[in-house]
Amino acid sequence: MVKVAAFRSWNFNARDIDATVRFYQDVLGADVSMEHTIGGARVVRMRVGGVGLGVFDATDGPRPGVPHHTFAVEGPADSRELVDEIEAKGFKVESVREHRGGAGYSVYVSDPAGNRVELSVGEG
Repeated sequence: MVKVAAFRSWNFNARDIDATVRFYQDVLGADVSMEHTIGGARVVRMRVGGVGLGVFDATDGPRPGVPHHTFAVEGPADSRELVDEIEAKGFKVESVREHRGGAGYSVYVSDPAGNRVELSVGEG
């Protein structure tokens, strides 16, 4: 059984990424930890209260797979075992992503309300 260790991150789209980043900095005191590009979109990673925020540039429309919310979980070393466990409970795993350097993996599944959830095992 999966055991949640922590809520790791909240990832969402922003039509005006700069204004959105300023909001979280000015109102919640968030710190920018990194900026990079995923699938051609600018992403600003921030930290606030121990939680990561992933702000995805949605100037050209929402990014695929965003929003999603990440939980750090204790899970088996083999991602297939976690996929089998989730699917045995009647939920379809959408995808699995291996973390850089073999530091773990993430399993993506949607809850019944359509919220995309990332279950992250190991560093990621």
